[in-house]
Amino acid sequence: MPNIYFPSVTVEAARDGKPRTITSVLQAVDFLMNDWPPNRRRLYGLARQACLDALEGNLTGAEARAVFIDAAKDANILMDYGRKR
Repeated sequence: MPNIYFPSVTVEAARDGKPRTITSVLQAVDFLMNDWPPNRRRLYGLARQACLDALEGNLTGAEARAVFIDAAKDANILMDYGRKR
Protein backbone atom coordinates (compact mmCIF):
# COMPACT_ATOMS: atom_id res chain seq x y z
CA MET A 1 0.00 0.00 0.00
CA PRO A 2 1.75 3.17 -1.12
CA ASN A 3 1.16 6.35 0.84
CA ILE A 4 -0.80 9.08 -0.95
CA TYR A 5 0.16 12.68 -0.23
CA PHE A 6 -2.18 15.68 -0.42
CA PRO A 7 -2.20 19.40 0.49
CA SER A 8 -1.93 19.82 4.25
CA VAL A 9 -4.91 19.87 6.60
CA THR A 10 -4.47 21.10 10.18
CA VAL A 11 -6.64 19.59 12.90
CA GLU A 12 -6.71 19.67 16.69
CA ALA A 13 -5.70 16.43 18.39
CA ALA A 14 -8.08 15.13 21.07
CA ARG A 15 -5.33 13.92 23.40
CA ASP A 16 -3.41 17.13 23.89
CA GLY A 17 -5.38 19.80 22.03
CA LYS A 18 -2.35 20.64 19.90
CA PRO A 19 -2.54 21.25 16.15
CA ARG A 20 -1.54 18.38 13.90
CA THR A 21 -0.76 18.84 10.24
CA ILE A 22 -1.93 15.95 8.09
CA THR A 23 -0.28 15.62 4.67
CA SER A 24 -1.08 12.08 3.58
CA VAL A 25 -3.71 9.37 3.65
CA LEU A 26 -1.61 7.27 6.06
CA GLN A 27 -1.33 10.21 8.47
CA ALA A 28 -5.09 10.74 8.18
CA VAL A 29 -5.77 7.09 9.03
CA ASP A 30 -3.41 7.26 12.01
CA PHE A 31 -5.07 10.45 13.25
CA LEU A 32 -8.56 8.99 12.79
CA MET A 33 -7.63 5.87 14.75
CA ASN A 34 -5.56 7.45 17.53
CA ASP A 35 -6.26 11.17 17.96
CA TRP A 36 -9.87 11.72 16.91
CA PRO A 37 -12.26 13.02 19.59
CA PRO A 38 -14.22 10.27 21.38
CA ASN A 39 -17.58 11.56 20.13
CA ARG A 40 -17.41 9.88 16.72
CA ARG A 41 -20.23 10.81 14.42
CA ARG A 42 -21.29 9.44 11.03
CA LEU A 43 -18.76 11.51 9.07
CA TYR A 44 -15.94 10.01 11.13
CA GLY A 45 -16.80 6.56 9.77
CA LEU A 46 -17.07 7.90 6.25
CA ALA A 47 -13.66 9.58 6.52
CA ARG A 48 -12.03 6.44 7.89
CA GLN A 49 -13.52 4.34 5.09
CA ALA A 50 -12.57 6.91 2.43
CA CYS A 51 -8.96 6.91 3.59
CA LEU A 52 -8.82 3.12 3.64
CA ASP A 53 -10.40 3.02 0.17
CA ALA A 54 -7.77 5.49 -1.09
CA LEU A 55 -4.98 3.27 0.25
CA GLU A 56 -6.52 0.36 -1.67
CA GLY A 57 -6.66 2.44 -4.85
CA ASN A 58 -10.44 2.82 -4.92
CA LEU A 59 -10.47 6.59 -4.24
CA THR A 60 -8.02 9.38 -4.95
CA GLY A 61 -6.11 11.19 -2.25
CA ALA A 62 -8.10 14.33 -3.07
CA GLU A 63 -11.37 12.49 -2.47
CA ALA A 64 -10.16 11.07 0.84
CA ARG A 65 -8.89 14.51 1.89
CA ALA A 66 -12.26 16.11 1.12
CA VAL A 67 -14.13 13.60 3.29
CA PHE A 68 -11.52 13.97 6.06
CA ILE A 69 -12.04 17.75 6.00
CA ASP A 70 -15.83 17.37 6.16
CA ALA A 71 -15.49 15.06 9.16
CA ALA A 72 -13.05 17.44 10.88
CA LYS A 73 -15.47 20.34 10.37
CA ASP A 74 -18.30 18.21 11.77
CA ALA A 75 -16.17 17.35 14.83
CA ASN A 76 -15.12 21.02 15.22
CA ILE A 77 -11.41 20.17 15.05
CA LEU A 78 -10.50 21.70 11.68
CA MET A 79 -8.01 24.51 12.24
CA ASP A 80 -7.04 27.51 10.17
CA TYR A 81 -3.67 29.06 11.04
CA GLY A 82 -3.76 27.65 14.57
CA ARG A 83 -7.39 28.54 15.28
CA LYS A 84 -10.53 26.44 15.00
CA ARG A 85 -12.79 27.27 12.12
